[in-house]
Amino acid sequence: MKILYSTLLFIATGLSLQAQNATPNAGFENWNPIGNRVDPADWNTLNPNTAILGVLTCTRASGADAHSGSYAIKLTTKTVFGITANGIASTGTLITTPPYGVTGGIPFTGRPDSITGWYKYTPQGADQGFIQLMLTGSSITDTIGFVKVETPNAAVTSFTYFSAPVTYYSSSNPTNSIWILSSSRGDNPVVNSSIIVDDIAMVFNPTGLNHEMTNSSAKLLNNPAADKLYFSTDNQSYQLQLISVTGNTVLNRTLTSDNNAVGIDEVANGIYFYTITGMQNNLITSGKVIIRK
Repeated sequence: MKILYSTLLFIATGLSLQAQNATPNAGFENWNPIGNRVDPADWNTLNPNTAILGVLTCTRASGADAHSGSYAIKLTTKTVFGITANGIASTGTLITTPPYGVTGGIPFTGRPDSITGWYKYTPQGADQGFIQLMLTGSSITDTIGFVKVETPNAAVTSFTYFSAPVTYYSSSNPTNSIWILSSSRGDNPVVNSSIIVDDIAMVFNPTGLNHEMTNSSAKLLNNPAADKLYFSTDNQSYQLQLISVTGNTVLNRTLTSDNNAVGIDEVANGIYFYTITGMQNNLITSGKVIIRK
């Protein structure tokens, strides 16, 4: 029981502390009215520089173009003063004069193992959009961790889930994080390429959480999972708990040899942690599972 309490306490409190709000407005529900336009709260875009010309590279998507909630972010590559400008949004500071780029970021010392989210994409020519997370040290060139998800060079007309691991180049903790969303590649952007992004997240896999063993008396059989979680069990009863990356318990079920398939219709796509305990509250196994419908 001590192991179980320690594990759940870490999940419930440690993850939220690590996140340090490094992904603000992750569902893009919050927008600030500025004149005749709205800009995403806590994110920087080119709109303040281009709106005076009647050009918006960032707009608010809604209806069928929102994955959840009411809104998502839509970025579109445009021509500004004869220059092709990516539709870009970042939690860092955009450098809008040559050689361009991003600097700054949000103070952050966590080490996520992956990022997730949803996107739609409409390319022009050979273009591709991307979603990127940089974890930096004392300077923007001191890269601690990096992950970049590129869209295909093809129309993606329904929301598509992505999950990608962070590659670490140092054992040090970062000091800043920078998200970058772009409607075009960094080189050769094509006008009118657009990307819609919603529900992005960092995922943390706490050290020591994955205790699954090959000789465990209860095992998860399918990972990723789509409609149900399937377990192998012996003749005893067990308690399953499914926990989100933010520490919320989303599912509690009893497992037996006759009842070892658990429906997940009400559980959203994403990465979750699970624990299986015996009827004496002893930890049998735990690990991470991806739900992808």
